[in-house]
Amino acid sequence: MNRLSLTVIPWVVWWCLVGVASAVNPAENEIDSEQHDTHHPNPKAPASELFAEVDILKLINVTAKDPGVSLIEGPISKFPAYKFRLPYGNVPLPSSSVVTSVMNNTNGFTVVFVIRQQKNNLGTLLSVNSPGRITPWFQLTSNSRTGILSLKYRIDGSNKPRQLDWELPKHHRKSPLAAWKWISVSVDFRTGFVRFDMDCQPSKFDHLDPSGREDSRITIPQEALVYFRQEPGRKKIFLGSVQVAKVLPYVVDGRLWSCLQIADNLAPEFRKPLM
Repeated sequence: MNRLSLTVIPWVVWWCLVGVASAVNPAENEIDSEQHDTHHPNPKAPASELFAEVDILKLINVTAKDPGVSLIEGPISKFPAYKFRLPYGNVPLPSSSVVTSVMNNTNGFTVVFVIRQQKNNLGTLLSVNSPGRITPWFQLTSNSRTGILSLKYRIDGSNKPRQLDWELPKHHRKSPLAAWKWISVSVDFRTGFVRFDMDCQPSKFDHLDPSGREDSRITIPQEALVYFRQEPGRKKIFLGSVQVAKVLPYVVDGRLWSCLQIADNLAPEFRKPLM
């Protein structure tokens, strides 16, 4: 077998497993398993083209020529990253239905971001709202002042939004999000779990429905609008840099990046993914 085959086969096998594997058991994932291989077959996967991905940066056709946008160097080499500042604003997305159809996938979906947020900024990464409505169907917001990542969503049969809050590691003395952060949120309709992965910290699992119902799901209306970096009314504008902003029409049962070690309170040299 030649060298190319040896390189390609693990990558193909991994994607096949993503598509057919059952949902991750929160008690049996890479957090506690010493046997688990924490090295992804493609460590640049978040930025490289993923199967059936919707790449928001490509969808909005962002370039350094846009007012308020600069091309910068991100943590994943040979892939572009963009710094967003005022007055840039491009809301809602020109093709919201492309994103909402992905989020309405039968089994669930995943959102992936690689970001570096400005200090003391309360910014929305992604917000899905019905026209003229402030209450979101799905909204991911990052607060670099408090160090909290918040997910707001509505499940079927309820008009009351549910909110999950995750503490972001304070790796930087000036701001918990001053450095690049690798973020993945998978919503699994098969098990009713939301999985949150960040950098090389242990995964966190929460029930989609507070009652623990396994058949809960989020159904996005066809006419819903998708906003990137801000919510309707140009509020909670994310200021900072973005290298990856993607939505995947499936649940990712393992993190998309490589880590030498996965644990809380890692030494600084082990906190970030391997490249």
